[in-house]
Amino acid sequence: MFGKNKSPTAEPQNTIVVAPAAVEKETPREEKQNNTVISSEVRFEGNIIASGQVYIYGEVRGNIESSGGIIKIMRNGLVQGNITCRELIIDGTVNGECSSDSIDIYENGILNGAMSYTALAIKKGGVFIGKALMQPAAEKKTNVIDLAPEPVVDEPAPAQKSRQKS
Repeated sequence: MFGKNKSPTAEPQNTIVVAPAAVEKETPREEKQNNTVISSEVRFEGNIIASGQVYIYGEVRGNIESSGGIIKIMRNGLVQGNITCRELIIDGTVNGECSSDSIDIYENGILNGAMSYTALAIKKGGVFIGKALMQPAAEKKTNVIDLAPEPVVDEPAPAQKSRQKS
């Protein structure tokens, strides 16, 4: 029915299908995350300059800078130095100056020093001891160049127009 060809004598054939081996796609270098991790029970002395995310589980004695990334001081992490980044999350202890667009101090976080920020959040239990300076919010840049106002043309008053036409 409906044009299907039924043959009762056809025997099923057993075939083995081999799937091609899975090829692992290698991510281009620019797509890989640049994460820096100082694990627990590690003490690092020196400055860290990173471009990606920095996770501190251990102890750092020195300055940390991440130009466009996030720095997270985890629960038992300790930083003795200055921190500069786009976003800072503190759930451990920081003794030093912090400069960031956004600073979050979590329940177990302690910041002892000065901070400069655009947005600040301190959760219940978080501790801040020191000096705070709020930075003005950065202006959002647009592709529109400053527009000059239209030039004002002095037009004669309506009464003067009628006199000029005569």
